[in-house]
Amino acid sequence: MKPLSSKTSDASPGPAAAGPASPCVRQCCLDAQDICLGCGRSLSEILEWGPADAARRHAICAAAQTRRQSRGVR
Repeated sequence: MKPLSSKTSDASPGPAAAGPASPCVRQCCLDAQDICLGCGRSLSEILEWGPADAARRHAICAAAQTRRQSRGVR
């Protein structure tokens, strides 16, 4: 019987291990368009982050970065 551990070699990484880390900067505050002033993600992007695959996470990060740059935030 295999031990119940997430450290087994055959454990497949879940969606949280796929792609880039969350762009969250812990300055969560949504504007009138439901865009986070901290990370630049929309509310729908924040909600879909957990189950998103690597490609979608990269797309979310790119869109968030574009929004932040348009507001003059790096």
